[in-house]
Amino acid sequence: MGTKFLTSPQGSSMQSVLRVVLFGNTGADKNKLAKSVLIGEKLTGEKNGLCTLYKSEQAGRRICVVEAPGWHKHSIQQTPENVKEEITRSVLLCPPGPHALLLVIPVKALSEEPSVGEINAAEMHMELLSERVWKHTILLFACDEEVDETTIRKHIHSAEKILEKCGGRSHVLQMNACESPTQISELLQKIDSLVEDSRGDFFIPQAYYELIQKKTLEASGATRLSQRRGSLQMDPPNFNKHKGDSEEKKESAEAAKHSEDGSRISMDSTQFVLILMGAFGALLGSVAGAENGVRGSFMGLVFGIFVGVLVALFIMYIYTHFYSKQTTHK
Repeated sequence: MGTKFLTSPQGSSMQSVLRVVLFGNTGADKNKLAKSVLIGEKLTGEKNGLCTLYKSEQAGRRICVVEAPGWHKHSIQQTPENVKEEITRSVLLCPPGPHALLLVIPVKALSEEPSVGEINAAEMHMELLSERVWKHTILLFACDEEVDETTIRKHIHSAEKILEKCGGRSHVLQMNACESPTQISELLQKIDSLVEDSRGDFFIPQAYYELIQKKTLEASGATRLSQRRGSLQMDPPNFNKHKGDSEEKKESAEAAKHSEDGSRISMDSTQFVLILMGAFGALLGSVAGAENGVRGSFMGLVFGIFVGVLVALFIMYIYTHFYSKQTTHK
């Protein structure tokens, strides 16, 4: 079901239901601020643990504001564990999650700007909700009466670290005039701008976020497994192909081996024939030349070897040529 939007008097769209959570230290007057934001019809407020849940209707628009308990001003270690748990639980009281988180920084007339320790404490308490919290946070400087511009600027400068984390979103609200419709309207416009920039998105509590991440990973894994199974069904592995390749390689190796053995046998036969014909020629030559003495016998021996080798080569050439032709015809 889509999110319903209304149109503000200025012409911009706004949520038909708005969910806001207020955070701050024990010195921030969040109670007064919550009631000021909810000026309108059917205002209700009820305690829920250490949190307070307010609901109201303004010109057909339902607004829910949760006031989280205040934390220790200077250190997260000094904030009681039950308070930390309630701070984490506060975002669960406006399901499915708040559109905006207002971090209230009190600005008092006679007080100095927040110390580094106070700013670090605010940062660590907010990040109890996770680091995603800054995407939906607006820094709200709640000013007392008679606070001058210089004091406000000093407070804003001191909060630069967390102001940068929440994208520079801030609003200055004069608490003595916070019941003014104009003051509250400007604050609500800032919240609507945040919601519009987030495209209607809201802060998802960490418990829900982790569950969504888990389910997403499981669904992604199941999809990959299904795709893998489909791929195997469409193109199953051909184990016979690998077997055939192996047999072909084996046959090729054996053929090469036989060829090598045949070449070796052929080479040995050639050498044998040459030696045999050479010896036979030497014998005939030496016998024929013996009539002319030793010298004639020696010359006949050399000539006989030469002729015998030539005859052997000629016979082998004829045999090889004839055999290759017979093989080609077959």
